[in-house]
Amino acid sequence: MTQPTFWQVARRPQWIAALLLVMAVAAVFAFLGKWQLERAVISGQNTDHQTETVVPLSTLAKPGGIVDERAAGHMASVGGGLDTNTLVILGDRMNGGQKGYWLVGRFTTPEGELAEALGWAPTLESVTAVRDRMQPTASTLIGHEITGRFMPSEAPTVPPDGADPLSMTTMSVAALLNVWPESNRLMYTGYLVASVPPEGLVKIDSTPPVSDSTYNWLNIFYAIEWTVFAGFAFYVWYRLVRDRRERELEENALAGLSED
Repeated sequence: MTQPTFWQVARRPQWIAALLLVMAVAAVFAFLGKWQLERAVISGQNTDHQTETVVPLSTLAKPGGIVDERAAGHMASVGGGLDTNTLVILGDRMNGGQKGYWLVGRFTTPEGELAEALGWAPTLESVTAVRDRMQPTASTLIGHEITGRFMPSEAPTVPPDGADPLSMTTMSVAALLNVWPESNRLMYTGYLVASVPPEGLVKIDSTPPVSDSTYNWLNIFYAIEWTVFAGFAFYVWYRLVRDRRERELEENALAGLSED
């Protein structure tokens, strides 16, 4: 007696109909998984979007305090004045994939002192020209509000051999304190990247922070769960077909013994 193969059993009308039903169920599970994944991404985007809402700097950090995850990368505004005698040029600063220079200075707020990254220039000559133009205007430009992205301080670096020992390439608040005039006021441990640069400079690239922790992991877990369910539906169909074949093999074997 010819023994049926798995695929011979699977091609029978009832098992083809069962497979179509399984495919429909798996499609529903896959859709639910996709929906859960989209919800997780949207949740993460909504959390990141909150950093783009401009809030007073005083609500994010205090002078001398740490820059926590909530404050880092957040858009903020603060009033005060820029001390044009503190303008410093930083080298090797990338902007839009191009290396250039930052112009930074000390901004005096009612709460304390704040390092401000004013803008970017592609050449040393152009950023120096802006600095030299701004310095004679006034000792301190007061009474205006600035807006920008509040960032944690970068680590200081040692200038390479042969370079100017006073040259700087990182936005280190600690290093700036060593070159700025002494002040008896507390300093913010972060700095602000200005949204509007002075004339002659380019706005510094400033992107929102991206963190995996902003995503809704519960939604991601559900998405994985629905995907597993979809695969399990096919596995159930496979097991049913295989069990049916094995049952037929046993029945055929018993029938053969009875004939003998």
